[in-house]
Amino acid sequence: MAKLSDLVNVSDATFLRIRDQKTGEMIKVPAMLTFDSINAIEVAYGKNYTAFEKDLTALLNRKVFKRDEKSMKLVWSLVYGLLIGGGTECTYDEMNRAIPFSDVPNVLEDALKIMQEQGFQESDAKK
Repeated sequence: MAKLSDLVNVSDATFLRIRDQKTGEMIKVPAMLTFDSINAIEVAYGKNYTAFEKDLTALLNRKVFKRDEKSMKLVWSLVYGLLIGGGTECTYDEMNRAIPFSDVPNVLEDALKIMQEQGFQESDAKK
């Protein structure tokens, strides 16, 4: 019988770069988009994943990124879900306190790259 890892990429080599507030160094924290991620995103965002994805797309289509409550809830829900999917044990509150506000652009850039690489496409849902 074939191993799954021989057939598809099951690497967990994707990371979010988060600044360690004690040392100031950037730390690579494992992050992945998995079914666990989707569940965590839904819990954190308070809506189903379809609504989250729709709202995230609308946010990304804006010409100017606003750091308002709704936008930040989208960003934090995404980051939280990716951390959970990467196997990091944390609460939403811990994650929120661990990431300095000044690092949000870098963390969001990493998170969106992971979403682009690992995210579900409409064509996937039709299969």
